[in-house]
Amino acid sequence: MVNPSQNTIDFSQTENVGLIETIKNSVQPETVANQFGIDKHLLLDVGIYGTIGFITGFLLKKYSEYFIACALFVVGLVVLQQFGYVSIDLNTAKIHEIFGLSSGTVINEGYGSLLLMWMKSHVPAAASLVVGFLVGLKCA
Repeated sequence: MVNPSQNTIDFSQTENVGLIETIKNSVQPETVANQFGIDKHLLLDVGIYGTIGFITGFLLKKYSEYFIACALFVVGLVVLQQFGYVSIDLNTAKIHEIFGLSSGTVINEGYGSLLLMWMKSHVPAAASLVVGFLVGLKCA
């Protein structure tokens, strides 16, 4: 006869490693950054901007009619501002602070050059934003 106390398995020392734990352990920013030899913050920036680009591209393709309506609305606001019916003011000091530029670097320059300066100073993040955008356009 078999004694049930002798056939028991000790579960206290075995680890229950599932798929989610394996992914969580393998996708730690510090581990991935060390494997590629880059800074953890740069890796997070690339991931965040790539995700933003992907979501933007996906939504632009999926809901293009709404984006066209929004663009026409913005053009309408610009036209109304040119004729003096509305006034739109932007806090340029806060915009420069968000992009990490000093206030004196873009005096009398447009926001296109501000964007270009940001892209030149953050090349990996800008590249991941563009690549994510193009992948998002392709996937929708």
